[in-house]
Amino acid sequence: MVLGRVHYAFCVILVIQTLLYCDGQFVQKNYETMPAVPFPTCRADDIDCLRRSLRTFFFLMDAGHFGMQPVDPAIVNSVSLALPEEQTTFALRRVNVTGARWTKLVERRFNLEGGKTGVVFLSDLHLTGQISMEIAGRPEPHNAYITMDIQGAESNITYMGNIQRGLDNEDYIVIGPERIAIRNRRIPTYFLQPNTEDSYIIDEAIQKKQSILDHFSNEITAAIMHSVVDNFRLFSMKVPIRHYYKYYK
Repeated sequence: MVLGRVHYAFCVILVIQTLLYCDGQFVQKNYETMPAVPFPTCRADDIDCLRRSLRTFFFLMDAGHFGMQPVDPAIVNSVSLALPEEQTTFALRRVNVTGARWTKLVERRFNLEGGKTGVVFLSDLHLTGQISMEIAGRPEPHNAYITMDIQGAESNITYMGNIQRGLDNEDYIVIGPERIAIRNRRIPTYFLQPNTEDSYIIDEAIQKKQSILDHFSNEITAAIMHSVVDNFRLFSMKVPIRHYYKYYK
């Protein structure tokens, strides 16, 4: 039974009012009503309002509100890259990532292929972790510690969603699976520690093939953005739409 339609045929979650398209059916579902969130409701075409709300949402996320998991700082356990032509494998481990809370909203996108909608974010991230380089035929890997700055990582996130009505007679947003594509506007910068032969060998290999940095940047940024979307998904299932988004029933 269709009970409502989102203003302009879409809904945006929280500040991700920012993050959701809906034109679906309402179903009965049991949710516990949550208190209002501390920012004004936004229209989906009010980009300035959405940007302010996004800033507040990231602080709510990092404070663990509504059961959300903090993303700044965040730990990415491992990222690897195999280069068969060089018979070499690189890996980052225990990567500590900061800066996600300052992610900026660039634009909202609607009427995409398959009825999806999307959002584009821009992030500057700082990370530290262990880096290793394994070479075929060498028994031990080269190891070092890396510090990397990712500037201008653009995350293009697309998704679908539905509005569901809870037994409390409130409307909630349900976010479907997301697809995330990352594009680096700049090549990441980095330095290695300590000043050892291992660091020198790893640095020389990276300088010869800087796509290694691009790969690590993409994978780490995508991991952070998936966590952000998971938090949006949790938030939207617990907080009624009317607390963060303007729409017509």
